[in-house]
Amino acid sequence: MNLGSNMTTAKALWAGSLCVCVTLVLSLSVDWKGVMSTGGWTGKVLSYPSEYEPRIAEDSMTKTDIKEAHIVRTPYKEDNNSAGCSPRTDFVFIKVHKAGSSTTTPIVARFALRKNSTVMFPLGRGTLSWPNVPRVNEYVHTPDEVYNVLFHHTVYNKEWMESKFPSNTAYLAILREPFSHLKSSFNYYKLDRLLPFKNRKNPLKEFLQNPAKYPTSGIVGDILVDKTRNAQAFDMGYPVEKAENMESGRDYIQQLDQDFTLILILEYLDHSLVMLKRLMCWETRDILYETQSRNSKTYPYKSYQPTETEREVHRQWSSVDYAMYDYFNQTLWRKIEEQGPGFFEEVEFFRQLNQQVNDFCSRTKTGKDLPTKHIPMSPWSNAFDINHNFCTLLRIDYSSIDSLIRRKQGRPVLKKPCEEQRVPLNPNLYFVLDDRPAFQTLGDVMKYKAKKNTKPLSPTQSDILKKLKNSFLKCKKKQKGMKDHFHAVAGKFKVKIDKMNNIPKDMLDLLNETE
Repeated sequence: MNLGSNMTTAKALWAGSLCVCVTLVLSLSVDWKGVMSTGGWTGKVLSYPSEYEPRIAEDSMTKTDIKEAHIVRTPYKEDNNSAGCSPRTDFVFIKVHKAGSSTTTPIVARFALRKNSTVMFPLGRGTLSWPNVPRVNEYVHTPDEVYNVLFHHTVYNKEWMESKFPSNTAYLAILREPFSHLKSSFNYYKLDRLLPFKNRKNPLKEFLQNPAKYPTSGIVGDILVDKTRNAQAFDMGYPVEKAENMESGRDYIQQLDQDFTLILILEYLDHSLVMLKRLMCWETRDILYETQSRNSKTYPYKSYQPTETEREVHRQWSSVDYAMYDYFNQTLWRKIEEQGPGFFEEVEFFRQLNQQVNDFCSRTKTGKDLPTKHIPMSPWSNAFDINHNFCTLLRIDYSSIDSLIRRKQGRPVLKKPCEEQRVPLNPNLYFVLDDRPAFQTLGDVMKYKAKKNTKPLSPTQSDILKKLKNSFLKCKKKQKGMKDHFHAVAGKFKVKIDKMNNIPKDMLDLLNETE
């Protein structure tokens, strides 16, 4: 099977589902009741189009491995999905880097907001802990140490997570086709500038001539990381040191299949989301997403398709990522097959509804003059209303939803003292890939002194060091007015609590609409 051409088709499908089709005339004239009526969807049998068939590349996973995959059978339903089951509200979503998480994380975050779930929050914004397991001073503790939801960046760790979340917690994640993931990572982490490539327009061609030639791994927080080799498997808990041990890789993939309720596939996002809805007993409104890509960047090699030789080189270099992606892609399609032909009807219904909701919400960016639109019950969805607040929640990113949940629950935004705040991965890469130690904290940055007999910093490294020092000074200025906070387990913090009477009215409206 030709993976290159297949993945091109898959990417085209995904791009089609995420394209922005903002047509004012359509949104004004659409017959909502007709489109959403049950009559338009019952008694209709869709074929299994070739473009929906699973795209699985041959790899070191055997057909027996895939055939014996553990698949959770879900009841086949043609009625409302809430009629015969209760929504699963305890879940951990592993936010795999550069795998479409800017689109998918707001979905699970909105659900947590709607259900008023107890989220395990990082102290500030963004990453919970990476690449280490979260330490006691890296997340906001609840009085009873009970948590229902996690959706911030962290590495999957079965033992640690099972100790923090209920036994019935659903584990979810998302994966991306490995070569597409490599391109995105190369651009995002600026590897095309960090590494000594001559071909700046397409450094991937040069890299794939001999990946081992380039220093792409380094120690961060006492853990070996590599953003070009099995990077998705790493976020799923597989160590870089075992990159060439495919027997260990296969065993780990089988274990993940037992641990996870669902691993979504970015190239089949709509299919994955409908499956998520069915497995979690959620509502259609819970899986709607903004079709405007949130984190899409243009770069010279974004559309580059590798030669067969280049793809094989990458497959060998990142073999666990390929095995993991192929396995869970196949697993998704086996689960879909279990659902029967009605699944494809629901996917088509969801696509149309999602686009129409996006068209409606994008009439105006403020949206305050939008009338309420009623979406009637269908074979796959309870009735619900779309209004200004609904549209606002559809548009905002997960960090903004994070803020809403904290404010609703009166949860503080804790800040470590500036000296203890961790330095992000991106600036550290400029030092780690140059065989220099990573800066763990801003305190390390301020203490830095060049050792004798070491090569001088490059101009870029000097500039980054200067920016990090400025970040420390800005941090000290911000924390000047914050109160001290002490937690018996986690230690000292600075705290700023957003009180409900300081929240803008629009935000209060959002909070009051959640369950």
